[in-house]
Amino acid sequence: MTFNEALNYVYSRKKFAKSNSLERISALLFALSEPQKNLRFIHVLGTNGKGSVSTMTASCLKEAGFKTGLFTSPFVESFCERIQINSKNISEADFCRLTETVRKKSEDLPQQLQPTFFEFILAVALVHFCEQGCDFVVLEAGIGGRDDSTNVIPPPLVTVFTSISLDHTEILGDTAEKIAEHKAGAIKEGSTVVSFPAESSGFNFCPQQKSVCDILRQMSEKHGCNIVFPSMNKVRIISESIFKTEIEYGRLSFSLRLPGEHQLANAACVIETVNILRSLGYEITDDAVCKGMERAFLPARTEIVCTNPLTIIDGGHNEGATKTLCGFIDRHFAGKSVTLLAAYMKDKDYRTAIDILAPRCENIVFTICDEHRGEDPAVLSEYAKRHCKSVHFERDTKKAFQKASALLNPDSVFVIAGSFYLAGELRKIFSA
Repeated sequence: MTFNEALNYVYSRKKFAKSNSLERISALLFALSEPQKNLRFIHVLGTNGKGSVSTMTASCLKEAGFKTGLFTSPFVESFCERIQINSKNISEADFCRLTETVRKKSEDLPQQLQPTFFEFILAVALVHFCEQGCDFVVLEAGIGGRDDSTNVIPPPLVTVFTSISLDHTEILGDTAEKIAEHKAGAIKEGSTVVSFPAESSGFNFCPQQKSVCDILRQMSEKHGCNIVFPSMNKVRIISESIFKTEIEYGRLSFSLRLPGEHQLANAACVIETVNILRSLGYEITDDAVCKGMERAFLPARTEIVCTNPLTIIDGGHNEGATKTLCGFIDRHFAGKSVTLLAAYMKDKDYRTAIDILAPRCENIVFTICDEHRGEDPAVLSEYAKRHCKSVHFERDTKKAFQKASALLNPDSVFVIAGSFYLAGELRKIFSA
């Protein structure tokens, strides 16, 4: 099986099943000798910030000398980014071999137990982490919590909830409280819970809603779990630029390459997670934490990929991610002209994203990067005209990039946003 054959097989799996249940992933992992039972987990759930918290946590554990697996999504440039050990992607050879292994086991299962796309990839990851003898696995959830495939794991050492807000409402519910109930369903007896901060202490981010905090507290209490809410009063910004932020958290001083004040809150969650692991007897020095935080990096999350012209790539698509991007623009580039190149998926709330981002733009060019799932750029363009006078569209991504580039002036900020598919495709231009 070649790498392309393996990818084609994985993508042939159904994205969603008719019923939300752990039955399929449980059956598949049983056939694979239940690799999850030989691993220690940090389980990361939430709406926004899962990737950041997962990456920072894995980086700290790596710097502490632990062999650390990371399961995350989405990828930006390589599918293998989804499965990493000590910051290195799974090799194409290992991915092909394990895809064949999981394929054989899955095809022995009855039709009603055939795994979905996400379940299949999760099984590949867990077998890989088990084979490689990982000390820890930082496991980023997909959608929800209670019925999410990642909830098949035994009680994790720490269960982390990042910021919870509206997304995937057709599956999880149309209020933050309903979504929180779904996600809180992953809390298990024997774990300790960490939540995104309940107060911002003057920093520019939205704290965890009180109603969401109440649900997390209630579910933690039900399962006999302690819950920790990091205090932003411990955080102090020492210095800040568009590339990094020097901060203090308690006795720790470190720099953070992930921009935006919401990342200070994510970092606080990571440090509290590390403190819990320390209390369980794992040796993680302050130096390892600081190095881990400084070396943590995520592509296409408010990433500055070029300084001339100043270009930001961000794959976020929902309300929370768009507000975060806008906060960064407002903070660092107030008064500058913004030209936006964007694409959105049909199944995302692109109207809210456009309502937030478009009023800040002098020019907008829409395109499409997935013919099956992507929204028609003509539809996006028509909607955005209520906020911006200079709105254009080009179906071809390269032509759209050229069109947007031509609209830039010497003082412009060029923003590429709305889709990780678009981010991955165009990021290659800047990294070449």
